[in-house]
Amino acid sequence: MPGLGILQLCADDFGLSEGVDRGILALLSEERLSATSCMVAGPMLETHAGALLALADRVNIGLHLTFTDLPPLGLMPSMSPDGVPPTLSTLMRRAFILSLDYAEIAAEIRRQAARFKAVFGRAPDFVDGHQHVHIFPVFRRALWAAFDDGTFARTTAVRDCHESAAAIVRRGIEVNKTLFISALALGMKGAARRRGVPVNDSFRGVTAFHDDRDFGVTFRPFLTGAGSQPLAMCHPAMPGFEPHPSDVIAAARVREFAYFSSDRFLADLAAAGLRIGRRNG
Repeated sequence: MPGLGILQLCADDFGLSEGVDRGILALLSEERLSATSCMVAGPMLETHAGALLALADRVNIGLHLTFTDLPPLGLMPSMSPDGVPPTLSTLMRRAFILSLDYAEIAAEIRRQAARFKAVFGRAPDFVDGHQHVHIFPVFRRALWAAFDDGTFARTTAVRDCHESAAAIVRRGIEVNKTLFISALALGMKGAARRRGVPVNDSFRGVTAFHDDRDFGVTFRPFLTGAGSQPLAMCHPAMPGFEPHPSDVIAAARVREFAYFSSDRFLADLAAAGLRIGRRNG
């Protein structure tokens, strides 16, 4: 089976809960992951930031822009009145009918970037969005403005969620959902390159969180495909801890952790001719 060489494997949602953070830290320490994306509004972020920073010489640490599930860092009266975040469906609908306040979103992106720097003492290695919000209309405009005005360094990478339709259909996992996300991301790579901003050269990892099959069966097809440094996302959490009240995928997280911490995962990587590695360049 042809391999991809290096697989960037990024766990999202660091900072959300004790179980999420402990699971990600354990997998990073064992070199089962190469990156994590941090929710700066997460209640556990500062508790575990030091442990994550201790691994910074061999992992990528990114900013996970969050506009759902957690309250914003500042006032957003149009989008999050009383500090209550919108649901994903509400946010998506408003983004597509362009009924969101651009200035509010741009200001919140700047706040989240500043909070990341305050906690970690450095700029993020990359930026992406919780529930892919960074590729939505209005949000992506505000994201690129944050690169243009110096909020983010040009060395900070951006997650591009686009995949070829043929690869998505051939893989056969969450085809409609993945095609939709991929279509939303059209143009991200070009916008990044015009600014000299790095992006991943391929993407994968969209799954059905409420599918209770063995996660290894779901994940193995993500180990093949195009790209010299493909990026796969995941959402593991260590069992035995109370999930965050907003976490509707808590059971799926535990299944992911069980697979990534297992010998089967190492065997699957070896069979695909892969090793876990962080972004290079």
